[in-house]
Amino acid sequence: MTDSKTVPTAATVVALEKIPHAARRMSISTCQLYREAKAGRLKIIKVGVRASAVNSIDVDRWIADRIAAAKGGAA
Repeated sequence: MTDSKTVPTAATVVALEKIPHAARRMSISTCQLYREAKAGRLKIIKVGVRASAVNSIDVDRWIADRIAAAKGGAA
């Protein structure tokens, strides 16, 4: 008998990261993060009147793209 309940994993749970935290993970400035969003490479989500965040999966993908580009792969 299988259980219909699934346990969420890191790959299925969407987490939001505040802009400064995401920028530190990406090793860029917050200003550069906003430039990346303006260029369409990241999506900024408003989480409050004075707070914004980005999807952690998008940040992971952005980092992986930069690594692939540095190794000569397609970004």
